[in-house]
Amino acid sequence: MNLPNVTVRQLEYLIAVAETGSLTSAASRCHVSQGAISLALSELERVLDLRLVMRSPRRGAALTAAGTQVLADARRVVGAMGDLGAEARGLSSTVSGVLTVGCYAPIAPFHLPAAIATFERAHPEVSVRFVEGSLPEIGEDLISGRCEIAFLYDQDLLPGIETRTLYDQPPRILLPADHRLRRRRAVALSELAGDPFVLLDVPPSERYFRSVFAAAGVEMVVTHRARSFELARSLVARGIGYSMTVQQPALARSYEGLEVLALPLRDNVPTTPVVLGWASGPLTRRAQAFAEHCAALFR
Repeated sequence: MNLPNVTVRQLEYLIAVAETGSLTSAASRCHVSQGAISLALSELERVLDLRLVMRSPRRGAALTAAGTQVLADARRVVGAMGDLGAEARGLSSTVSGVLTVGCYAPIAPFHLPAAIATFERAHPEVSVRFVEGSLPEIGEDLISGRCEIAFLYDQDLLPGIETRTLYDQPPRILLPADHRLRRRRAVALSELAGDPFVLLDVPPSERYFRSVFAAAGVEMVVTHRARSFELARSLVARGIGYSMTVQQPALARSYEGLEVLALPLRDNVPTTPVVLGWASGPLTRRAQAFAEHCAALFR
């Protein structure tokens, strides 16, 4: 990108169009006319010699493949310029702006609420937004610049993502309160080989759980698949099967109020550390502050 001939305002308009889906909505967000947005984008396309936006009266505006690639750079440049502006105003001791945090959906309830509330309290000049999804989706969000930093499991990460480990813990077995093994301090997977297994199926969780079963020398036979952590726990609480989890809520009950036991595994199995991830390159000051904050919070 030939930055000397590209303005931050042009990049901000490109981001607005990408996030709102139309020139009209982008103009409203940026408090300018639609003509100003259109003119700025046309000039940006001319300078870069690329078609960035497809305009349609019916479908609004959509980024081309080239536009999507430029968008990731645009977000990084605009974020960096925001930090530079803060430094220039003598705010080197504070961080400010909007920070978008990504999170792998099954672990979001364990991390996002605490992180957002405590970080915004410590840094009131920062407003935190979030996106959640599967690991592949959040990885793409990081690479594209849709989020600056994200809570992830350290598995199947896309090239170009750097990480910092927050913590690591072994998986546990989830059992209903009346299960025959309920009085055990720990269980072996082989003792559950004949029981129905409820798989938390949010990519790439299945691959990890299969590696756990393989390490224990037990075949993983799935009878039910749940797309949410709480559904898996609720099925277990009703005695429909057993499940496995890395995270453990403070309250050992399902949404229905039924008890769910979480027992350690006796088997020596692989773990999947929880990490903070970001696209390779320098972090904005607010993202750096968030990383340090979370390292202390979840230590």
